[in-house]
Amino acid sequence: MNIIEVKDGSPIKGETEPMSEEQLQKEYDFYIAESIVGMLYKEGKITQDELHKISALNRQKFSPKLAEIMP
Repeated sequence: MNIIEVKDGSPIKGETEPMSEEQLQKEYDFYIAESIVGMLYKEGKITQDELHKISALNRQKFSPKLAEIMP
């Protein structure tokens, strides 16, 4: 699959790498973990500092490739 990324008006072409089933599972697990942490923060059960620390640990544990584009 070809991807065209546009930065400053000029397209950058590149190739994608297919994700393994294991990596897809890691992405899903990361998403679920981050959703739970987000709910805990919204409910006031953890502080913003704890939220950031837990998110950093989740990124280490799950090594998500898509985390860079996730909010």
